[in-house]
Amino acid sequence: MTSVIPGARSPEQARANAAAAGLPPLPGTTLEAVGDLYDRRIRAQVHHRW
Repeated sequence: MTSVIPGARSPEQARANAAAAGLPPLPGTTLEAVGDLYDRRIRAQVHHRW
């Protein structure tokens, strides 16, 4: 799962956003929880847009 964080308004914010790519992956249980939340609360509102 990926997500873009738009709106960096300074070089420092852009560097911080890019540095996040170096963080370790989220645990599988966290990814499952995010997927479940998306399916239950968000999918119906946005998924048809793509």
